[in-house]
Amino acid sequence: MIPDHAYATARQLIDPDANYTVHIRTDNGWTQPTDPSHRELPGLDVLLAARRVLRPRPAGHVQSTSPDTLDIRTGDGRLWLRFTTASSSAGQAPGDPAPGDRFG
Repeated sequence: MIPDHAYATARQLIDPDANYTVHIRTDNGWTQPTDPSHRELPGLDVLLAARRVLRPRPAGHVQSTSPDTLDIRTGDGRLWLRFTTASSSAGQAPGDPAPGDRFG
């Protein structure tokens, strides 16, 4: 996936007016940041995060695993982010795919 194509996909999937809950992939699965002020981001900040992850070489990857979920990872696989719309994530834990299950 070329970076411009991936970023265009992210732009189509991210609603700049929505709020998103942030999840980070760790060795133990998906978790939220420890700092409460980093657990939710407005859509424009999510779009900026996608842009930064998709820009470097090797380029990152973006994928929507459901209508309310956007997964982004760096090209080297060191950082995995999952954004879910804030209203849909209340009381739900995100799915926990194995690293090779969702991205190629």
